[in-house]
Amino acid sequence: MPYLDRRGRTCGFLDIEEKERSGKFLRRYLLLDKAAGLLEYYMDNPLNLPDGTAPVCQINLSYIQNVFDARKQRPKIEFCFAILANSRHYFMQANDENDMDGWVDSINNASKITVPKKNTQRVTKQEENTERVPCSGGYRAEIVGGMVVKTPIEMSDSDSEAENGKTKVSPSTRKKQALGLKPVKTGFCVKQGAVVKNWKRRYFVLDHEGLSYYKSNTDTDPIKVISLLDILHVKSYTGDLPRDNLFEVITTNRTFLVQADSPEEMHSWIQAITDTVNSFRKECPIQRKGSIPESRSRRTRHHSPDSRQTLPRHLRGTQV
Repeated sequence: MPYLDRRGRTCGFLDIEEKERSGKFLRRYLLLDKAAGLLEYYMDNPLNLPDGTAPVCQINLSYIQNVFDARKQRPKIEFCFAILANSRHYFMQANDENDMDGWVDSINNASKITVPKKNTQRVTKQEENTERVPCSGGYRAEIVGGMVVKTPIEMSDSDSEAENGKTKVSPSTRKKQALGLKPVKTGFCVKQGAVVKNWKRRYFVLDHEGLSYYKSNTDTDPIKVISLLDILHVKSYTGDLPRDNLFEVITTNRTFLVQADSPEEMHSWIQAITDTVNSFRKECPIQRKGSIPESRSRRTRHHSPDSRQTLPRHLRGTQV
């Protein structure tokens, strides 16, 4: 769902067909600024880009002629709507039905366009069975090639899977899935660096071993694995950084600052990490400090130099 940032602008991620009729949808960050009368989109959240980065595209709200459900025009693309402006159609893919309706209503209200009311019978049962892809775990923040997928696709032309409709999954994730170890949650977030306090987009994987992050969703080896044993607390950020949807992963050695794509995603990550850590602690209680494993104490007694029972019988009582 689109949300309001701290400046009151409607914003969020959508998949946009930048080149009309190309069939290639790329992940972009939309900003609907009603006060400035502009609808513009960027490669990423402008907060994550260098200062002064220009938008990929900018549309004057006064030039928008119509906003409509475009699934009839693009029957193989779910949750597709279009904006008619400057004698061109801008086709966009939302994350789900509510996301699409939210954007259509927001753009409509900002540009004062009158559009028909929603028709609940827009998609027939037959169309649902032939076009929609079921998703058992809920829809993720990415839509590729007209198919709703669980794993987000990195925001780059080379990683876009719109042409063949296939979902990229990291090799390490596939190995765990083959062993029945499915990730609890996956997705792209923006993370602050440890030494240089810059912000980079990383692919996060939460499973029952820890929270890992990769440079992309195709990498085999993670940049870092945060063990569940080290995670102390996860909470939303309340500091002074001017960033939306920011949360903290507090560990024994470091606090990780992570930015999600939306408020819903932020709360979803916080809840998922918290539940996974709590489940891990119940199943694997941490041994108290100072206690010695039984096997170790036995070895100590066996190798004690003061124990004469460890010497062979024929050497007892002799001096060396």
